[in-house]
Amino acid sequence: MHHPWRLLLCLACLLVVAQTAWSDEELHPTPWFVDFWGQQSTLNDQPLPVGAVIRAYDPSGVLAGRAEVTLSGWYLMAVYGDDPQTELDEGAISGDTITFTINGRPAVPVGPDQPRWTASGERVHVELSASTLFGDLDGDCDVDIVDIMMVASRWSCRREDTCYDARCDLDGDGDIDIVDIMRVAAHWGEVCSP
Repeated sequence: MHHPWRLLLCLACLLVVAQTAWSDEELHPTPWFVDFWGQQSTLNDQPLPVGAVIRAYDPSGVLAGRAEVTLSGWYLMAVYGDDPQTELDEGAISGDTITFTINGRPAVPVGPDQPRWTASGERVHVELSASTLFGDLDGDCDVDIVDIMMVASRWSCRREDTCYDARCDLDGDGDIDIVDIMRVAAHWGEVCSP
């Protein structure tokens, strides 16, 4: 007896593994990096759980850093700089504002330092806050006008523009438009589960 669902399940598992490996391959470490760290970062108003994955992106949306939480609430991550000797964009350059995700959800930097790539070898203290609630861009566990205004303030920004913020590009198509605003608005009034 044939079980096509088993084959489909196996293929789906392979796709997930391949996609995870492919995502990790996007990170191109270079000798230039800035260490970003936090010791009171949160997910859904709770300390970051062990195993949470934090990713850092340069303004062009290039994956520049990745770290897994090993101590609740704490993270330390090398965010790599671009190698000027190659054509590949490996990461940030001095002055770039870095954006973050926690478990794939947009994370809000809450200081005390600005989330800027400074100079290789420096350490930048940036606490992060994220919510698993889709559309909660400011990480306060609800979807409201503040979240919609965050997207609207980046209206018509494209990936190559300095105003582009990957957190506001909710459909991931490289520009911020009415579709992104509608995706947030569709979750209006939702709150995190207790």
